This record gives sequence, C-alpha cells and structure tokens, in this order.
Amino acid sequence: MSVPRSYQRNIRFDAACQELAEAGLPVDVRLSGGGVVPQAPGVINLHLAYPIAANYPLEHAESQYIGLCELIARALADYGIHATYQPVQGSFCDGRFNLAVDGKKIAGTAQYWRRNRTATTPSFSLLSHAVILVNSDSAALTAMANKFEAALHSTVRYAPEKTTSVMELLGAPVADFEQRLLQQLQNPPI
Repeated sequence: MSVPRSYQRNIRFDAACQELAEAGLPVDVRLSGGGVVPQAPGVINLHLAYPIAANYPLEHAESQYIGLCELIARALADYGIHATYQPVQGSFCDGRFNLAVDGKKIAGTAQYWRRNRTATTPSFSLLSHAVILVNSDSAALTAMANKFEAALHSTVRYAPEKTTSVMELLGAPVADFEQRLLQQLQNPPI
C-alpha cells in the first residue's frame, strides 16, 4: 500500500500500518499527493524522472500529466483498449488525470516536483509517476484500499466497480505490457 504523507496526520496511522503489515499488506509513505494506492503483483509502477526548465512548475504540470497519460494510452491501444484521462469518482486515489476505460479507472498518475537549487537557470526535477492495473484483480485492490481506510477509522470507502485492469478487459493475463510500455517510451510519436 502506498499513501501520501498527509495520511500520517491521522491519529490511527501507526496502528493502521501495523494492522496491515500483520495482514501482509505493508504501507509505504510517498512524497506525491493523492490517496491510498494498493500494491500487488500485476500492478505496474512507472516512474519517470527528468528536468524541466521553468520558473513555476504549475505552468507545466498539466502538460506533463497529459503526456504521461498519452504514453500509457498508446501502450493500452496496442491491445485494442481505448483509455482517456478523466476523474473516476469512487475509485481509490481518484484524480483529474486517471486513465479510464468506459468510466472505470485503469491507471492513476501523480507528480512530485523539486527545485534544482544548483542550476544556473530556474529549473525543477520532476518525478512523473503512474500506477497501471495490468494483471491484477481490481476488486481485490479496492478491498485492500478499503481495509486501510477502515483501519484508520475513516468513513471513506471505494467502489470496486470503479476500477478495472488490462487482464479483466481482455479476459486473460497479459505477458508483454512492460515491453509495449518501454517501446512507447523509446519511440514517442512525432
């Protein structure tokens, strides 16, 4: 399970982490924002780090999110899956730049910006991140996220019908998604 630092403010955070660890679901705190992101076999975490020459990162955040979504959407299109970026209310870690298929989240994105203090011109390092549900059971992932929210005594619950995976859409596990994603990284469209 991956959660943003803001979750550490919950008075039950340490107890919830211990409860989940005992259940075989360790919790890691990440720098980017958002919400609970379950981790399991079949979930791909894509991390891209690169510099951006900029005075203000917010001027570039949206274009970077869109570029990441388009990259993943092209890899999904190789399987005949048409995904678009949009919020999916009721999904875990909902955001404006989820990738969704027929209103179901298949990937989520996040960013973390850090100022390059040693650079001679204003610039930032960007960690652009995506979690892609490939060979995973989206209902089981949602149950994991709900288990953590319950351990926090939170009233937040996520709906299992609001997520899907490549495997669920195709009806069979996919063996080469990582290679397709790497091909998209190495051969961006002109």
